[in-house]
Amino acid sequence: MQTGQRDRMKYLFREILGVDVDRIVKQVVAKVSVDRAKQVQKNSTEWRKYMSEEGGVVLLPANVAGIGRRPPKR
Repeated sequence: MQTGQRDRMKYLFREILGVDVDRIVKQVVAKVSVDRAKQVQKNSTEWRKYMSEEGGVVLLPANVAGIGRRPPKR
């Protein structure tokens, strides 16, 4: 959708339905962010518990251990 069409749709939503699309988008993004932060906290707690049960050492497969690493510089 082009910018002009997007602005027109926002205008129509605001004038006809009384809905501020930008405000709703901000609210949804904030809610998703909070929900993800809660999930990260829960996963971190579960991971700490798992690590302590395993004695603090967990060996990961090579395909998992290398995720997100930068290739070595030559």
